[in-house]
Amino acid sequence: MASRKYGYVLTEIAEADIDETFEYIAEELSNPDAASGFADELEKKIDEICKTPNSGRLVENEHLKRNDVRRFLVDNYICYYIVDDEERNIVILRLVYGKRDQDKILKSIS
Repeated sequence: MASRKYGYVLTEIAEADIDETFEYIAEELSNPDAASGFADELEKKIDEICKTPNSGRLVENEHLKRNDVRRFLVDNYICYYIVDDEERNIVILRLVYGKRDQDKILKSIS
């Protein structure tokens, strides 16, 4: 019997990150087509991770309070997540621009 694919959930801050990213690309950069393309790429990457949850790279950082945080890239953004095997979900923790202070971001992940 084939195992079913994992689902995913977004933390409140991840939802805000995603909304801010789309708004920034669509409005600040005046490029709604790029925002739509980013949304499609993010959805595709999340779908891939849901099929193979442990395929994201483990994050090793002295500021991180957890040792089970993984990441994947979407264009210039880093998506941090954990795998909840019990609920069969990927929990999206944050989506952040790659040039932001990652140590500061990782300190906030609990």
